[in-house]
Amino acid sequence: MSGVKAKLKVVLQANDTVVAESEDAVLWQRVLLAINKGIGAGCSSLLEDEASPPPEDAGHIPNIPRASDGDDLGRFARAVGISAAIIEGACAPSKTSPYLTLDMHCWNAMKEQTPPRGPGSISPMAVAATLLALWMQTAKLGAATQAEAQKVLGTINLRDANATRSIQQAEWLQGRGGGVIVLNPARAKRAVAIARAFCSQDWKSDLT
Repeated sequence: MSGVKAKLKVVLQANDTVVAESEDAVLWQRVLLAINKGIGAGCSSLLEDEASPPPEDAGHIPNIPRASDGDDLGRFARAVGISAAIIEGACAPSKTSPYLTLDMHCWNAMKEQTPPRGPGSISPMAVAATLLALWMQTAKLGAATQAEAQKVLGTINLRDANATRSIQQAEWLQGRGGGVIVLNPARAKRAVAIARAFCSQDWKSDLT
């Protein structure tokens, strides 16, 4: 029996119905690698190195693998495009409320590098809501809300008295009933850029 070579194939099923199958060795090796890395089938990362930058397409957060256990911080970091250590230091993502704890140095850097009002300015609520929406979508923690974003701001002793207006003015965010905040699929790139700017303390880069 030791001389018998196993024959491997990839099978795609819908319930018990076989939709497609392949014995292509390259394909099943990529699928196996993706499963071991926690990357969902069909993700573009199957064909790319894990360290490659996230694509800039619209829709959901770019390049977030959907099937993994216990590596939410790593996936969040890859989606934003910076290291997990920088993410941890800037906003300390957690799976319990307030979900993020903002770093005052990052906050001060934002205030120093962006105007307080007018073109180029970003409200406290918009920043907190952007980070929160990205993190909660990545970690599958449900929908972000204004109430939770206020708690995030509370970690640096701030509160936005005009939260609803701040969300409405941030074109990369969308407000829903009950104070729910979601990402605007058409401006996902900007949401990621703002999160990266906050965490890296670099607001001089292109945020369009």
